[in-house]
Amino acid sequence: MISIRPYMIAEISANHNGDLESALELIEDAAWAGANAVKFQTFTPDSITVNPKIPYIIPTSSDLWKGMNLWDLMDKAKTPRDWFPVLMNRTKSLGLDALSTPYDKDALDFLVGLGIDIIKIASFDIANIPLLRAVAETRLTTILSTGMSTHDEVARAVNILRPHCKNLILLKCTSSYPCAPKDLNLRGILSLRESFDVEVGFSDHSTGFLGAIIARTLGASVFEKHIRLVGDEIGLDSKFSADKFELRDYINAVIGVDICLGLSEIKPVDSEMASMWERPSVIAISDIAKGEIFSRANIGIRRPFVGSPPSRLEEILGKSCLRSLRKGEGVVEGSY
Repeated sequence: MISIRPYMIAEISANHNGDLESALELIEDAAWAGANAVKFQTFTPDSITVNPKIPYIIPTSSDLWKGMNLWDLMDKAKTPRDWFPVLMNRTKSLGLDALSTPYDKDALDFLVGLGIDIIKIASFDIANIPLLRAVAETRLTTILSTGMSTHDEVARAVNILRPHCKNLILLKCTSSYPCAPKDLNLRGILSLRESFDVEVGFSDHSTGFLGAIIARTLGASVFEKHIRLVGDEIGLDSKFSADKFELRDYINAVIGVDICLGLSEIKPVDSEMASMWERPSVIAISDIAKGEIFSRANIGIRRPFVGSPPSRLEEILGKSCLRSLRKGEGVVEGSY
């Protein structure tokens, strides 16, 4: 499970826009783009909030949903439970892992019964101790987002989950939608790894892939990015989501970081060997007769590498030329 690094999760979230065929198309798009997994969210509006007589109105935390009734938003964003067997079958048939985020114990039990591969805990629930304990009891691989959290809150969650979960991964996350670059605070990836000695990834709500490139450079190994249908500009999460072409570019950019970082050993690579010829060496800068004394007037350090290394120049100066050399010929052992 999660044997590939970097591991790329395509988050469908609410971008199916209430249509099963769109949800299935998003799974196909995720596979086409090169994702390793697809993630769904498992909740009903009544399990995540209540519909009071005086509605809960979303404040200015996001321009996307500001002013909406929270219950209405969740009702619009939900993934119907009767879709899940179909969604998981399509996911598995494409060779992808199936992840989901439960928001309550009932949703968690439902997912475990379906054979979900990995449990994801949302940033909003990092302080939901009963849910954390229930997830720990499943002993499944668990991914925990750390948006809005303090160090102490993360520590408490890790202490609950790590002793029991098959594998625990923390995601550096900023719960802002979309997230501005100045709010990513990606150095937190280093802090999370150093503080908790766990694998760390990046839950990305920004646009583009600069944040992902930096995150991978800092060692993030698991990436979560929302996916939307091509041309969808009206979905609840579309403003910070990538379509299949953008997701492919995003994934390639992250993989490209590994290609560019390469090995830490300092040595020439194969592609440099041809360029070695252009290094300087000790070369005759004028015609030199046999028996003539080597001096700075007749030899020097010049390109290409056809003579002795530059470090030998002082050793050669003052010696007799053992055979005649033409201007441009390398001064090599046997000629001094």
